Amino acid sequence: MLFVTIFLTGFQLGATSCAISCLPVMTPILLSQQNNKNTAKKVLFQYFSGKILAYSCIASVSFFGGTILKKQISTVISFDKLGALVILFIGVFLLHKTIKNNKGCKTSCPTSLKYSYFSIGFFSSFSFCLPVISLITLSSLASNFPLSLSYGFIFGIGVTIIPFLFFYFFIFHITSTIFSEISNYKKQIEIFSASLLVLVAFLVYFEFLKL
Repeated sequence: MLFVTIFLTGFQLGATSCAISCLPVMTPILLSQQNNKNTAKKVLFQYFSGKILAYSCIASVSFFGGTILKKQISTVISFDKLGALVILFIGVFLLHKTIKNNKGCKTSCPTSLKYSYFSIGFFSSFSFCLPVISLITLSSLASNFPLSLSYGFIFGIGVTIIPFLFFYFFIFHITSTIFSEISNYKKQIEIFSASLLVLVAFLVYFEFLKL
């Protein structure tokens, strides 16, 4: 029953703030990959696997006294700013590649860029809202470490289900159909998407937008 409660808590977070906060970041990335279904699918897996790992780490740290550590980390490290720098890197890279080579990252992206998608998902998960605090509390009270780790994993699965389905079935499938009709404007679309990512990075860094 406790596992179901943790899953539903994560599911509730994913259905609200997480899904909304993912929009300005993931939409431009998927738009720039709209001609390659396999690449777009890999991007989604990389991003959301980063989030699942982050919640697993939060739960694990909580088991070893995470409340104190969380306060220390949050005063020294701004995970939003780290995420913003990763977003900026992806935006600048895609913009440079599109303008210079007249093509996007079609067949295979550099390893560093793949890690960047994962990093955005990871860093954007360190927002200590009420559901995450509930995860921290339950994980700190777990009887053993594997149980605490499983709490974080299940919570992460709950958080990512709705955003993943939303982006995969709505943003990706519908926009790919639309853009197939206007393929002559592919370069302009990729430039716009990359520029939007750069703008989002600055908005996140200067705290006008929350991840």
